[in-house]
Amino acid sequence: MDITQLMVKLAMAGASAWVMWGMVVLSVVSVTVMLERFIFFSRNAGDPAATEATIREQLTRGTPQDTIKALSGRMGLEIRTLTAGLEAADRGVAAMEEVMDGALKVERLRFERGLAFLGTVGNNAPFIGLFGTVVEIIRALHELGEKSGVGATAVMGRLSEALAATAVGLLVALPAVAAYNYFQRKLKMFTTTAEALTHTLKGYLHQANDANGNNGKGA
Repeated sequence: MDITQLMVKLAMAGASAWVMWGMVVLSVVSVTVMLERFIFFSRNAGDPAATEATIREQLTRGTPQDTIKALSGRMGLEIRTLTAGLEAADRGVAAMEEVMDGALKVERLRFERGLAFLGTVGNNAPFIGLFGTVVEIIRALHELGEKSGVGATAVMGRLSEALAATAVGLLVALPAVAAYNYFQRKLKMFTTTAEALTHTLKGYLHQANDANGNNGKGA
């Protein structure tokens, strides 16, 4: 009973308005995160084809250090991963593979920053809006019970205001869900590209090592 009375008091104190303003704040923060992540992903999209061509060209006629210099200044998840591996190339291919695996995981954390917030907003904003609707309905029914002179028009108006909270919740959630799915797909694509290029890099280094071994035997 005490909890029921507390909810009624909260409803009469305008809790639904607090919920609406809370969702407005969530919407502003969500849009800010979306814009920041979009700019970040755009700047770090990389160019896998150009990166693969650079690796092939440099390792065919140069050294890992030459490849690092050729890749310097470029952006992208795969660039940081490959550079970390190239810097460890003198320790062997196996060690280089471990270094690249660690670098890739660290880079993923940079790309995932803020995505958990978008996912949380997308999953929970409709429920927050529904809570605001329920609170407003409680307020409308309580006023109807206390004021016998309240007409149907006033009640329907209050109920329409209550449903607005659910609509706002959905309005906040849908862009957040869409952005979350978009960035997750982009991150998966970037990760797959980086993994493919690490295999390409290891293949060229194995080939270079085999060529150097054959040259040494021939000498």
